[in-house]
Amino acid sequence: MASSPTTCSPFPFSEKYYHVVDGVCKKQASFFGEDPVLNQAVGYAVILGFGAFFAVFTSFLVWLETRYVGSVHTSEWFNTAGRNVKTGLIASVIVSQWTWAATILQSSNVAWQYGISGPFWYASGATIQVLLFGVIAIEIKRKAPHAHTVCEIVKARWGTHAHIVFLTFCFMTNVIVTAMLLLGGSAVVTALTGVNIYAASFLIPLGVIVYTLAGGLKATFLASYIHSVIVHVVLVIFVYLVYASNSELGSPTVVYNRLLQVASKARLDCLPGHTQSCGPINGNHKGSYITMLSSGGLVFGIINIVGNFGTVFVDNGYWVSAIAARPSSTHKGYLLGGLVWFAVPFSLATSLGIGALALDLPITADEAARGLVPPATAIALMGKAGSVLLLTMLFMAVTSAGSSELIAVSSLCTYDIYRTYVNPAATGKQILKVSRAVILGFGCFMGILAVILNKATVSLGWMYLAMGVFIGSAVMPIAFMLLWRKANATGAILGCITGCVCGIVTWLTTTQVIYGRVNLDTTGRNAPMLAGNLVSILIGGAVHAVCSFISPQNYDWESTKQITVVDKDSSELPEEEFKEEKLNAAKRWIIKWGLGFTLVIVILWPALTVPAGQFNKGYFTFWAVIAVAWGTVASAVIIALPLIESRETIISVIVGMCKSTLGLFGLCKGEEDKTIT
Repeated sequence: MASSPTTCSPFPFSEKYYHVVDGVCKKQASFFGEDPVLNQAVGYAVILGFGAFFAVFTSFLVWLETRYVGSVHTSEWFNTAGRNVKTGLIASVIVSQWTWAATILQSSNVAWQYGISGPFWYASGATIQVLLFGVIAIEIKRKAPHAHTVCEIVKARWGTHAHIVFLTFCFMTNVIVTAMLLLGGSAVVTALTGVNIYAASFLIPLGVIVYTLAGGLKATFLASYIHSVIVHVVLVIFVYLVYASNSELGSPTVVYNRLLQVASKARLDCLPGHTQSCGPINGNHKGSYITMLSSGGLVFGIINIVGNFGTVFVDNGYWVSAIAARPSSTHKGYLLGGLVWFAVPFSLATSLGIGALALDLPITADEAARGLVPPATAIALMGKAGSVLLLTMLFMAVTSAGSSELIAVSSLCTYDIYRTYVNPAATGKQILKVSRAVILGFGCFMGILAVILNKATVSLGWMYLAMGVFIGSAVMPIAFMLLWRKANATGAILGCITGCVCGIVTWLTTTQVIYGRVNLDTTGRNAPMLAGNLVSILIGGAVHAVCSFISPQNYDWESTKQITVVDKDSSELPEEEFKEEKLNAAKRWIIKWGLGFTLVIVILWPALTVPAGQFNKGYFTFWAVIAVAWGTVASAVIIALPLIESRETIISVIVGMCKSTLGLFGLCKGEEDKTIT
């Protein structure tokens, strides 16, 4: 005789996910099952509709700037945005560039796995790299003011052999980041709408290719701002939904009480071998979700820190953004961008990731690894509206970061291959042509890569943890390049190659020793990933340091200062922007605040949570309030500041448009002619 769902479920709030089968109470096998929440038409509308809208709208904004502000579309403008971008827009670009599919999806996966420590270690472990890269950004302005890419600086200092090695690592980084963007994006689009995963892999980059082809780096920056606005608006909606307004949850107290219940040792429905979150968590203090004392969370945090140093310091996209920034804005833009970005994984995963646990959703480990925790929570709380919001947010993240990767690869191919080895006397028009050809080619390659990885069943979670093993060895050599005059070329080459090889060998050996087999499942576990990541970054730095101490270069930075531009830019900055005392003051500022915030969010903050053990209700409420407040303030700042700083340009464009409109009707004819001139 079958029981009712109420008597079958261990909790009244999750009774719809439990059913009696053959006299046994069983939880729903998975959250998504076979039927998507939305129909395919919605999926194609989001992918193609938003793609077309941003392609047209962003290209229109670039045209307005050219028409009414006087920007000239040279190769320099296309690849560096005039080197005149202000603090607010640089911060917005950093936030958008660093908000991958993984930021939205993987952060909630680790919340689902480890509880509140997951979102914290994801956010803190990937914020400090941006804060510290601010130091590198200022050094670029001091020591290579006319550079276009990181590898241009490598060649100027260390020569051809080092140049080829670092080009390889930079391309590897771009491929890894691109893979994560499309793996996460295509998986969620398919799960929510039923759109073919291979079709999604090819269609998502389409709109990005169009507006990046049309407007280059400036178009990417303008699109990034719009994307950031949408991402942060949706973020605030979800945060308030979980902790303030929803009837299912709606307060920190409700969430707290439910987290205690779902992790209770008294649960009898947790069968051996289950793949859903159920009962106490191994490695957490008292098996609780509401504690920072989590061995799994801490190990993930270390892997996260190491891996993300690679995807910031070795990703040419961040160097391009630093090159595009006005010198007086660079350090502030990176610090502000890092602090605002912290809110995206921290606030969002503390809401949607923790919310999935509090709702006792039947999410499987496989679904979580593919990044499906946030959409599951969004659907559970808001139904189809939640899935549309999450899909929109994810599309913004994937396309914005994707455009950054297109520009990063394009500038490397253009300046470090074409201008360096193919046609050193290339004109601006030739460089512009090659830049656009590479954007089109790499955009198509993005889709092919995603199809291959999906065929190989590589998940977003696996790729995210493995990235540091492959590229971590280049982090310290690339930092030494601008920060240490003794660093030599031989050490840089040996450090990168030796660290990478040792990291991969350690990773696979550890997997074999611990688990007895090497496959996608075992190589993706914490212990092998931790070993491989640490060995890669530490060996790379150690080898370079030893070689440089034995045979120091004692470099004077003269050859990096002699890197030349191709086209003279009409919007040259005043000499005062490049004064040494001003740049040194900016360097001291970013070192003080960058290191200060790094120590706070990586050491001081987690240390203060240790005495709390398992959080009580008041402590958890305080934690939730921080997540809500940080998300709200960060969103307000990143939306408002670029508009405030660009108010003169916006007014100029509006006035110019009004005069042009009046001129069409024969009014204000003289003013119209002046505007056109």
